[in-house]
Amino acid sequence: MGVYNTIKEELPRQFSIFQLITILGIDSQEVRKVRNLLKQFHKQGFVKRLSKNMYEKIEK
Repeated sequence: MGVYNTIKEELPRQFSIFQLITILGIDSQEVRKVRNLLKQFHKQGFVKRLSKNMYEKIEK
C-alpha cells in the first residue's frame, strides 16, 4: 500500500483534496482519479470526509 503510506506520512491529519494532489504529483486535470482513491480509503475506514474537498485521517 505505497500510496496509503505516502498519504499517512506526508499529509496532516486534516487535508484537502488539493494537498493530496500535490503530494502524489498528480496533474490537476486528474481530480477524478484522486476522488476515486479517496472513496476507496473512505470505504476501508482510513479517512472520513468532512466536506466536499476536506478529509481527515482516522487514527487506528
